[in-house]
Amino acid sequence: MSDRTLEVTKRYGVLYGSTTGKIDYPHMVGRMAKRAFFLVDRDGIVRGLWIGEDLAVFPSEEILQVARGLRSKP
Repeated sequence: MSDRTLEVTKRYGVLYGSTTGKIDYPHMVGRMAKRAFFLVDRDGIVRGLWIGEDLAVFPSEEILQVARGLRSKP
């Protein structure tokens, strides 16, 4: 399913242009989601959030470290 109304995007706080930072695509402000990675546990709770710049590479080692920490908790 697509978030055509951007309702979910807005609720998660990842609407493009809604956060400070460099704007590479001014014509897309308010029209799409920023690049984001959510780490969700087995109970559906968001345990990590990384919001990237337009062409950013996510810090995979940091994300894996957080995920491994969750795995070790009961």
